[in-house]
Amino acid sequence: MELLKSILKEKKSESVLIFSSTKDRVKEMERELIKAGINASAIHSDLEQDKRNEVLRDYKSRKLNVLVATDILSRGIDIDSISLVINYDVPRDPEDYIHRVGRTARAETTGEAITFVNPDDQYKFKKIEDFIGKEVDKLPIPAQLGEVPKYDPKKTPYQPTRSHKPAHRR
Repeated sequence: MELLKSILKEKKSESVLIFSSTKDRVKEMERELIKAGINASAIHSDLEQDKRNEVLRDYKSRKLNVLVATDILSRGIDIDSISLVINYDVPRDPEDYIHRVGRTARAETTGEAITFVNPDDQYKFKKIEDFIGKEVDKLPIPAQLGEVPKYDPKKTPYQPTRSHKPAHRR
């Protein structure tokens, strides 16, 4: 969350779209960003359609410059001039990544896309790079946010295993 706030304050983009994989995380991010003084709102499946439409209207008219959403907005929305897309979570599917970051390249505009990759999602991000046929630039994290894990996409995420106790015979 600190990295997200740092990026938003540094970039000062007019139109930011942040994607997260879960509605609970979207709700939490909305609360944290508002608390940090960032003009943000959220769209997720728990909102009534009228409220979703209102939030989208405010975002399109620039009354709202940061929109946090689940993949409910990754396809089929028509919003021009999104200057920054942030994937707070690595998308589950490489095609979802294409749809998310494609929100910045609409109506002959360009934009920037940033994806946060935690150690458990590095293998998923490597699948995205394989899918798009190129390696995505890895940016340094601001030093004040602490040390970051090494990027090693060959390492698979931690998978707890069941422990089986041997059967005892009498």
